[in-house]
Amino acid sequence: MSDPHAAGRRSLRSIESRSPAVTRAIGVLEELSRRGVPTRLADLARSLDLAKSTVANVCAALEDSHVVRRVDGLWALDYRVVEFGQSFLASTDIVAEFRRAAATLPTAHAETMLLAILDGTDVLYLARHDGTQPIRLASDIGRRMPAVVTALGKAMLAQLPPAQLEQRLAEVGELPVLTSRSHRSVESLKEDLEVTARRGYAMDDQQNTEGVSCFGVAVPGGPSRSIAVSATLLSARVTDQLREDIVADLTTLSRAVARVVKP
Repeated sequence: MSDPHAAGRRSLRSIESRSPAVTRAIGVLEELSRRGVPTRLADLARSLDLAKSTVANVCAALEDSHVVRRVDGLWALDYRVVEFGQSFLASTDIVAEFRRAAATLPTAHAETMLLAILDGTDVLYLARHDGTQPIRLASDIGRRMPAVVTALGKAMLAQLPPAQLEQRLAEVGELPVLTSRSHRSVESLKEDLEVTARRGYAMDDQQNTEGVSCFGVAVPGGPSRSIAVSATLLSARVTDQLREDIVADLTTLSRAVARVVKP
């Protein structure tokens, strides 16, 4: 049986590195993070295109530092990864500014808001503002989602130069279809991105989750930064006026974040 998690992975054997051991260790951590569940050694080796003995040695070394752990003979991330992530977020200016500015917005402060970066063909969530709505619609910090089904991702994809956009979309392969409203073709997605670029914000109209809508605005500064902010709310609550007010607040928030982004 083929390993679905291995699709689209780049062989670590093909990567030239000044420190192969470090590259392999990072590869193991990335793969465990991507899978999100305890994983067999053989599956890790297959996904990374490395010998089982090599992966076993890497995992044993990482286990000594409490970065990975064994779970019933499988491998999973350990608590030190959380410490590293929290330390990074605490020392990152854009996260602190996002949290500060989000709380001051006149309308969007009541909603769930997210800060994310574009990493390849995924969005990676860096920070969250929970808001005051009784139903909170939140994604976990550190979680990845396909960029093409999120307002955050589409806002960032829409600002890419055409050549870069084509390169990213070529890596997607088959579009993820999560709901009946998800894009079925690259042509449909491109039309959406063209509209997004013209109006200045992206919409996820139940393309990710039924009954949930999201609006996203890219942080100014060009594609090299690839950062965006978003607000998520129940689709039943969306009105023209609320959408206008939230987009205005997200635009303000994106500019606040842009001021602390290092070139």
